Amino acid sequence: MTMRKAVLLAGLALMFGAGTASAVEGRNTEKWSVGYQYMGLNTGGATLFSDGASGLSSRYWINNEFGVEGNIYLSSLTDKNYDHPGIEQKTNVLAGTVKGLYAPVVKENSRFFVGLEAGLGRVSYEYTGDPDYTDTLWLVRPLIGAEYNFAGIPELGFNFEVGYIFTSYSEDDSIVNHGSLDMSGISIGAGVHYYF
Repeated sequence: MTMRKAVLLAGLALMFGAGTASAVEGRNTEKWSVGYQYMGLNTGGATLFSDGASGLSSRYWINNEFGVEGNIYLSSLTDKNYDHPGIEQKTNVLAGTVKGLYAPVVKENSRFFVGLEAGLGRVSYEYTGDPDYTDTLWLVRPLIGAEYNFAGIPELGFNFEVGYIFTSYSEDDSIVNHGSLDMSGISIGAGVHYYF
């Protein structure tokens, strides 16, 4: 998926969703939340980041349609190469992001939203027999998603989203991963927040 397609999908979602927004007041407006957020990380088919990153998250709906979210993601992985016994790679990812949200469709227990997430992070490597080193990265992710609140527990917001990551991260490592890695690509996300 190219950047043009991602922008087109977000534009279509806004165009079709803008006319259907109702006067219903959505749940948890003007409330802070704390929770868990997962972001899938893409590496062009390699397995290094296939499990994605988990994060501590806080979301706040400023009003019925606009919200912000902050995340601190962490991922720690070990990759053993069975084609080259004794070679092991440990990778740690730490990233902080900010997400802006716009909900063109607001119902009593749900919101459909589009958003943009941006952040900075560090990737540290430990290779068997090689010196350790650290890389920095930036990422930008346009996305669409939804948040749902069960009527019986309205303070809990469950969300899922899909987006496209654009990132500065890439690696050329033919020994451990049999090729180059590029984190840019389609990314899914999911999470749960408790609103106070």
